[in-house]
Amino acid sequence: MTQVPEAGGPDATSSATMVRALTAQPVALRWLNFRERVAISMWFVPLMFAFAALVLSSVGIWIDNQLALHSALLPGTTSGSAEQVSATIASGMLAFTAVVFATTLVAIQLAGGQYSPRIVRVFVRSRLTHCTLGVFLATSVFAINTLGHTRDGANAHVPVVTVSALYVLMLVTLVMFVVFANGIVHLLRVQYLLRIVTESGRETIERFIPTERAYQAASAPIPSAAPVLLRNQRHTGVLMSVDILSLAGLAAQAQCWIELVVQPGEYLAFGTPVALVHGGDGGAPGADAVLRHMLVGPERTLVQDPGFALRQLVDVASRALSPAVNDPTTAVQVIDRIVDLLSICATRPDPSGWYVDAQGVVRVRVPELGFARLAELGFTEIALYGAGAPQVVRRLQAAYDVLEELVGPDRRATVETLRHQLTVAARDAVPPAFTEISSRPDRLGLG
Repeated sequence: MTQVPEAGGPDATSSATMVRALTAQPVALRWLNFRERVAISMWFVPLMFAFAALVLSSVGIWIDNQLALHSALLPGTTSGSAEQVSATIASGMLAFTAVVFATTLVAIQLAGGQYSPRIVRVFVRSRLTHCTLGVFLATSVFAINTLGHTRDGANAHVPVVTVSALYVLMLVTLVMFVVFANGIVHLLRVQYLLRIVTESGRETIERFIPTERAYQAASAPIPSAAPVLLRNQRHTGVLMSVDILSLAGLAAQAQCWIELVVQPGEYLAFGTPVALVHGGDGGAPGADAVLRHMLVGPERTLVQDPGFALRQLVDVASRALSPAVNDPTTAVQVIDRIVDLLSICATRPDPSGWYVDAQGVVRVRVPELGFARLAELGFTEIALYGAGAPQVVRRLQAAYDVLEELVGPDRRATVETLRHQLTVAARDAVPPAFTEISSRPDRLGLG
């Protein structure tokens, strides 16, 4: 730990200063860590399906042993045919599983190359892919276990209930295969990918950029003249989430307040400054205690990072506007989604970053993305790469018109700056013959 001479933001000038603050909410970091690393991985759900199939088939076999039903209850089934059906389904499902897995890998490769590497996470986390692989593995395990309890010869035994359930599971598998094929075709279409990213981003924005009613007035804490700077010496990776309520409790115990200097989405290397501790009178929490309330992972997520949705959308548009692809229509569709997300931010106040504990005392401050930063993230690169495409320029002009009507006077300067940048870039990139048509706002681009 080292000492730094400056800290605090513009709101933290004196104890009499009032700030807009949010009540810190609990974040289950262990559950988030499990979900991000395990629960939504491609192996966890299929293995759970396979385990459930093993349990259910064992239950079915136990029921068959207790009831001793005659195989005639299952039309056209003898011990030999039941054994053959089980063996065929068991081997066929493994081949089906290989087809689904290979198709998923091809889809991931196409999405990463055509749209953006950040879009790959949509396929990896797809519930449809997880459930399809799970059903195929479950059918295979169910068939293998049924095969092991089917006996031929003098002591013939057909597990009637289990074989009947296997037939039903086989029908479910065929339905899942059709649904999976249809779903993959949809996911490979850019508009569906954009919709999924936008819906996820909208949920994150609504949670972490709340309306004015969510705030309360609180007294700003007094910044220390020489706050304690805490650096990361624990784990490296991307900051995915912060348990602000636990940090507030930690600060309350030490009678201090904590100012984070990193935000979700940033990469934490060894030695990266993470927080400033104000007050505490020598009993302030150390770096390890603060970092225990931060979740560090391998990649950016939408858990607490509203900007990541815009980052994904902008990457898709940038790839579409590259000379190798030259697909301005996709860029226009991306702008539609960006306007959708920024329209929410335009009608809400910028997050203050201040958080109070249960007693209403300000204990934590977190860097937050405001409308200006999000708008720059959403439009700057698209305007740069699409300045020579009349379709993109027209759509951007229409987007700025919409946002200018939604924002207040204090934010119009941001929109005007973006418009000026686009005008200058288009003037240099668009041939004179197309200048007039490019300057007309149009929500369809060129239709």
